[in-house]
Amino acid sequence: MNRQATPLSRDALADRVYGLLRSRIIDLQLPPGERLNIDRLAQDVGVSHTPLREALNRLASERLVSAEPYRGFTVTPLLDETGLRQLLDGREVIECGALERAADQITAAELTELDAITGQLDELAAADELDVREFNELDARFHRLTVAACRNPFLLDAYDDLKVHAQLARLYQGRSVVQARRANDEHRRFLEALRGGDVAGLLAAARDHINGVYRRLASEDTGEDG
Repeated sequence: MNRQATPLSRDALADRVYGLLRSRIIDLQLPPGERLNIDRLAQDVGVSHTPLREALNRLASERLVSAEPYRGFTVTPLLDETGLRQLLDGREVIECGALERAADQITAAELTELDAITGQLDELAAADELDVREFNELDARFHRLTVAACRNPFLLDAYDDLKVHAQLARLYQGRSVVQARRANDEHRRFLEALRGGDVAGLLAAARDHINGVYRRLASEDTGEDG
């Protein structure tokens, strides 16, 4: 006896489309600044306009797309230097607040996982040519794990909303081996302070790292040795 699959509810369908489009934006399959043709996009993902628009409105709330009256949706362009500084200022407030709370709650298992991630990042940074996508994914895992240790889902959600824009900039601009090594040296100082329960040192290391992110993304760090 054949059983028909239960059709997805409208909310579930919109969630699926949202996840698909978000992944395409983060993977640069939908590049910054691209105008989105609703008819073509609906046909491409196999849904009607209603769940597609719901998904796009959700992405607009995260600033991953922008909506203009009578013009439709556009993938949000990369941040300019001012926007990048504002993004990282927001990240500093959220991340440092989370880390201050995480310092006495992080578990030995989480510290072990963070140490393993920095080891993997070291291996990637030792290569002649950097696998930028894999490095960025591990970098994102490292930071998300430290923020998650605060055990506050609201702080984690706020962090996630900001983090994706920095990830997009990294993918679009690339990253050199030298820049990757510098970033992971900062991760290790960060981890040492976290392991030692040194809250002041942890917050200082986090701020230094975020400033380093700004220099690398704003092209103040050329990626050359010296």
